[in-house]
Amino acid sequence: MYRIGICDDEKNTCMEIEKMVREYAKQNMLELETYIWHTGEKLCDAIGEARLDLLFLDIELVTTSGIEVGRFIRNRLENHEIAIAYISSKSSYAMELFKIRPVDFLIKPVRYEDVAEIIKESLKLQRRKKQIFEYHAKGVYGKVQYKDIICFSSDNKKINIRTPDSVIIFNGRLRDIVSQLPEHFIQIHQSYIINLDHMLSCTYDSVTMSGEVVLNISQPYRKEVRRQIAEFNWGD
Repeated sequence: MYRIGICDDEKNTCMEIEKMVREYAKQNMLELETYIWHTGEKLCDAIGEARLDLLFLDIELVTTSGIEVGRFIRNRLENHEIAIAYISSKSSYAMELFKIRPVDFLIKPVRYEDVAEIIKESLKLQRRKKQIFEYHAKGVYGKVQYKDIICFSSDNKKINIRTPDSVIIFNGRLRDIVSQLPEHFIQIHQSYIINLDHMLSCTYDSVTMSGEVVLNISQPYRKEVRRQIAEFNWGD
């Protein structure tokens, strides 16, 4: 079951998007549920129970703005799973939205083609996050979902996998695993590979990851890292 939320203080906009969503589901035989809110406060109260996969969120909500709601989801709830597609009548929010990492930004009036493309990309993102990395640690076989990996780091002949809850250590070298990782993992240092889905911010020489983990970008990697971040399709 795929769960889509829509939050806009204009009821007609909610109805139009819901109609487009259901049309896409009908054409693609997608089983889904839709949830509608007209204020940011009601969305924040309910989102923990709704377990959304995708949220269409208006930026210019009257009281609690869509940006504040996005920060609540990412920072307070620490939910990086929900794909957020912002809706606006303006196009000047790029810098404010960077840390929230929306999958797209729609300008009103919303078109069916855009809604369909966002759902398609969100489904691909969901499938990506279900992929698994396999490893051997102290003779024990293990696996961890890519979506839970913040970064890989190396220490001599040991590789550390950092997740929100633990650090997993196994024998190996980063150079032996980098080619098998999905494209949202990029190497920023001889000793670090990061998951872009967990990147909170980036400067010229460092990145801040989930859990406030700060890692250096070494000189030889800086130009390539900037290119990969700029060209990466966050919804792919």
